[in-house]
Amino acid sequence: MLDMRAGTDVRPDAADVRPQGFRARLAAETCGAHEATERDFVAIEADPAAALPDFLAASRLAMRALSAARDGRPVDEEADILDRLVDALEHDCRSHGQAPLPDLPCPEPLDTLAVGYLVLGSRLGTEVLSRRTRAAGIALPRSFTISMPKGTWRAFCARLDGIDPDAPRADRIVSDARRGFDLHRAAAARVRSQTKDRRP
Repeated sequence: MLDMRAGTDVRPDAADVRPQGFRARLAAETCGAHEATERDFVAIEADPAAALPDFLAASRLAMRALSAARDGRPVDEEADILDRLVDALEHDCRSHGQAPLPDLPCPEPLDTLAVGYLVLGSRLGTEVLSRRTRAAGIALPRSFTISMPKGTWRAFCARLDGIDPDAPRADRIVSDARRGFDLHRAAAARVRSQTKDRRP
């Protein structure tokens, strides 16, 4: 799936954000959930070889949960990226000997733009993680090779900035994006628990 530290690093650069836009509000109001999630996935940066199997298993769980919880069709910028990512993660987990874990429940549907924010953001960070994985001499998992066409992130951010920051839908997207980060942390916790149970 993603590196939740680099992998969904969707926090904007100062020069790239209009302070009045909804994207800036979304980044600011999900920052705490984002940073908490990054801490749960930081091991993949420190030691890609050791952390990769658990990272892939947690990514699979989180992305399947996002897909199941999505309310609405993916927007044009996201297209079928999440579907392809889930398929690739299924393959990667099998390749790394990771048995599928039961799916995570999501209590409420998630606005499609909240899902897109996490999915597309994850692709940005995976570019960074891919370089580190190659540097460690590890073959890239298939899920790391799924990228966005050039201009996709910019177009998606423009779509976000087309939303009134004070509108009810804006409130929902912020809340649902936080829930999406929560799903990633729940996925990481489940995989850590499973790994601990396998240890002698």
